[in-house]
Amino acid sequence: MDIFHGTCPLGYKRDETKKVRIDDTTKDIIIRIFNLYLEGKSYQTIANILNEEKVLSPKKWRDSKIEKIINNRIYVGDYERFKRVAKEQRKEPIIYPNVIEPIITKAMFEDVQIQKEKNQRAYCRDRVYIFMQKMICPKCGKIMQCKGTGGKKKKYMYYHCTDCKIYLREDLIEEQVMPMIMDLIEYDMTVKKYFYPVLADKKERNTAKLDKEISSLQNRKNRIKEAYLKEIVDVEEFSKEYKEVDEKLNLLEQKRIEAIDLNKQTFSPQHLMADRDVEKEKLIRSNKFYDMLMAEWKNKDKEEKQEFISKFLESITVEKDKKGKYELVNMKLRKTFIEQVYKLMQNGMFDMTIADEKDKEVRTTVMMDKQELQDYIERLNEYYEVSYYEVARLDEQKKGYQKKYLTIDEINDNGEKLFKLVELVTDDKKYPQKKVNRIVGAIRVKEREKVSWKF
Repeated sequence: MDIFHGTCPLGYKRDETKKVRIDDTTKDIIIRIFNLYLEGKSYQTIANILNEEKVLSPKKWRDSKIEKIINNRIYVGDYERFKRVAKEQRKEPIIYPNVIEPIITKAMFEDVQIQKEKNQRAYCRDRVYIFMQKMICPKCGKIMQCKGTGGKKKKYMYYHCTDCKIYLREDLIEEQVMPMIMDLIEYDMTVKKYFYPVLADKKERNTAKLDKEISSLQNRKNRIKEAYLKEIVDVEEFSKEYKEVDEKLNLLEQKRIEAIDLNKQTFSPQHLMADRDVEKEKLIRSNKFYDMLMAEWKNKDKEEKQEFISKFLESITVEKDKKGKYELVNMKLRKTFIEQVYKLMQNGMFDMTIADEKDKEVRTTVMMDKQELQDYIERLNEYYEVSYYEVARLDEQKKGYQKKYLTIDEINDNGEKLFKLVELVTDDKKYPQKKVNRIVGAIRVKEREKVSWKF
């Protein structure tokens, strides 16, 4: 079925056989429009950005064009027939699914439709609110409106529910959800630096030039970080230069993730994760890890913070008790973020934290198989002397009283430090996991003096 009788929508073209295919020269524009909308930008704001950057100049972008793109199911591969007639008659259009190669995922399209419903409501837009359109009233479940104080006194930003008469201060919300924000910042930094090959789509592009520029900036970033760790520069000087380099890296890395070619790249997901974990361990040992994440957040202006929150969160609910104490009670993640996490889990690359019997949080990689574990330890062995110990078989039937928590010593009798736990799966990696032969193991390390390791 030829779904386009005339000109193809932006992002598509006809090849020499007249077949409709993705146009690599314009598809990135479509992806960017959807990403900008997910960041909370309006149709007009997106049009203004594209006009200022002279995208497809002399073409003039209008808000109506952006709206048409956002509402077009063709970008997820589906064709809607009789859409206008169906709307006039208040009927559902006929949808033909998977008629063409999609440019964006269905998860992203669904996230955008949810965002669109929110944008159609009225909000205060004379100031920038970090959690705009994200705060849910803990009583009635409606989206809370934004409100700011005026006058000469200290100005506070509020979120309020007109029905329930609830007011929540933005600075106190930010303070309460900071651990969650730190986790998201760590994830974002990790993806940018290590996990591109796993999350990127397959494309036929050459990224050599981009890789060279990114490598140069990354080396500079590492030198700045090293200078900070050695206390050669103070935190203010570090933050300023770190942000400058990071902004340039963000632009290049965004281009790279859109251009990477997995057909030609060779990489081991477990080697990438081992490199990430070693760097994190160094920062933790130097007591600089939290400072690094906090500096990343504080270096953002309010608009950048708002875009960051919108990138990951669909909604967030915070309660205030009678004493004025705030508590995070619920948060809903965007489907696009969940999709990324699931992809990492499928590759045995996603960490969670579990509590031991002393209520201490222990980093744990879930859904890793034995080959992935072997690849991970092989890489880790380049940095440390590594040992692996089985801790528990979760699915074996046992008699008598069972402890609720695992007993895990930080340092064992051999003087080996606990590096992380892994949860091995011996069946398939479908999620939710089937409870079949799951094994919890401990990876322990010593400084140098390598030894051989066998399963």
